[in-house]
Amino acid sequence: MKKIFIYFALLILVIGCHRTEPLRIGSKEFTEQLILAEIIAQLLESEKIPVKRSIPYGNTFSNLEAIKNGDLDLYVEYNGTGLIMLGRPPINDGDKAFDEVKTLFEPLGLAWLDRLGFANNYVLLMRRDRALALKIYTISDLIKIKPNIRMAMDQEFAERPLDGLTALQRRYGLRHILPSMIENNKSTIYQALLDGNVDVTEGFSTEGRIEDFGLVVLKDDLEFFPVYEPSPVVRADALARYPQLRPVLEQLAGLIGTASMRQMNREVELEGQNYKAVATAFLIKHHLIDEPIKSNTSEELIIAAGQLNELGRSISKALRAVRKTLPERRVKVVQTTDPLQQIVKGDARLGILSAEAFFEMTDEFLPIPNESVEAIGVIGTRMAHIVTLENSLTSSVAAIKKLGIGPENSASDRTAKMVFTSLGLQNQITFVNNKNFNQQIEALKNQKLDGIFLMVPTGHELLMEIMNQGIFKLISINEWQEGNHLIRFPFFRLARIPANTYDKQSQIIETISTQMVLAGPTPVSEIIGSRGPATVISAGVQPLSEPLLVQLSKALNTGEKLDPALPSANILKHQTSTVSSPINPSKIESFFNFLIILAIIFFFYLHGSKKGKEKSI
Repeated sequence: MKKIFIYFALLILVIGCHRTEPLRIGSKEFTEQLILAEIIAQLLESEKIPVKRSIPYGNTFSNLEAIKNGDLDLYVEYNGTGLIMLGRPPINDGDKAFDEVKTLFEPLGLAWLDRLGFANNYVLLMRRDRALALKIYTISDLIKIKPNIRMAMDQEFAERPLDGLTALQRRYGLRHILPSMIENNKSTIYQALLDGNVDVTEGFSTEGRIEDFGLVVLKDDLEFFPVYEPSPVVRADALARYPQLRPVLEQLAGLIGTASMRQMNREVELEGQNYKAVATAFLIKHHLIDEPIKSNTSEELIIAAGQLNELGRSISKALRAVRKTLPERRVKVVQTTDPLQQIVKGDARLGILSAEAFFEMTDEFLPIPNESVEAIGVIGTRMAHIVTLENSLTSSVAAIKKLGIGPENSASDRTAKMVFTSLGLQNQITFVNNKNFNQQIEALKNQKLDGIFLMVPTGHELLMEIMNQGIFKLISINEWQEGNHLIRFPFFRLARIPANTYDKQSQIIETISTQMVLAGPTPVSEIIGSRGPATVISAGVQPLSEPLLVQLSKALNTGEKLDPALPSANILKHQTSTVSSPINPSKIESFFNFLIILAIIFFFYLHGSKKGKEKSI
């Protein structure tokens, strides 16, 4: 009887030890997976279920093999991916896909729990301006790109058998897709797209970068990609080991919407927050855990941009430079009619300005520098575009009597007034300000305006949309090449818009351009001490330190120096190699200088001796 009791006690002990074995949680390697895995881990820990994290564990193949072999107990998988991994054809209906994966995975000892509430589908992405220029709206339209479609993707997409690159090429007949970049770092992939090094990239529909960078999602017109709805996939023996596991995880069923997931991804990828803190905040928001959230957020840095700054170009370039320089800082972009004032008032630490914003028109012949701001680095170039009706008689700037110039104090407003003032046309023209550009376009169509002045980069998406209508034309500013305009406004540079930049634009357009730069407030001591009075700056303005200015300038990496006509940060003007001080030379320099002096003295001694001998003779 005693032996039976001992055996029974040992059995209970073994069972108890087995039950306390931690639940091994894995994840894939991208942001969304890290967040979801951490949400599950923290929720289970709050219910006293011990957890061992393998976050991240690896790619889809690695996680699936690990959970089949017992190296993992749980990870989040997508129903579309589950079907593909078992060689089944894609299914676009989420309910059918979910029912099928549950049935298929059950013999493997794996249970699919209820879906979390959103779909994260594969998508193909393009820069908006490029898609508009080529009139590409669907995946099938990619056939228009010649000779090859340069595509960036991660390694897994390149290898996936039924919903990856090769299958995509077969289904759409896009044999000329060139995988010019295969990179597991999503940031690098998106940067290649934004920089124009590739034409298209694969991505996920819940990524915050799509909205932040203003990218176009190409329509999957042949419904090639299956639906991808995430669920916790759990080993059956883990469910048996922890009977409370299923009801705990069911609290997450349908709880995470697409907008919520996209925002969490954005907070990690674009605002620099830690994915663990984001997961904790989500659980607290939905009353699933009670622990107070530990603040892991940093001060928010605001960049002011104009209303016509494109998300996918100028704004994204500024964002990437700031995030590279300050990876832990939360960064927010605010689009406004007057970015300059946002900096001056202290509402923004940085702004995207073009050259005309650094100068103010007065009654004097020359514009006065606005010394409250200084340039940090080049983002790009803006060019003057004057849009008129194709069938109108307006063919020169002198023929314009009523001109739409966008919001007051915008780049278009400031530049138009400077240009027409310098040309001596300010008294015969009426400037019309309007924040709503669509209303100005309608006014032009109805001949209530003679033209619209836009100061934007060539290929700007708004301009593409206007010119694609086929009823508008651009006119040149030929008059700027004559007279003293280039002396009066040296920051306006002569430029050309090449023929066929826009639809039905067969002629070269002569115009002017300015640099578009990242700018910040000038230190107050510099304004008062060395430059004299300037625009009053709010006491709340905090200029960035000199080392940060240098790093930001390098991070922009445009390969172009700041226009010398622009006021720039002093530290950027003096980045030359340090030479030895003539006042305190080194010991070696002193020694050589001493030898040179001795040589000179010896030369004069010999010369004097020679002359003395000649006289004696």
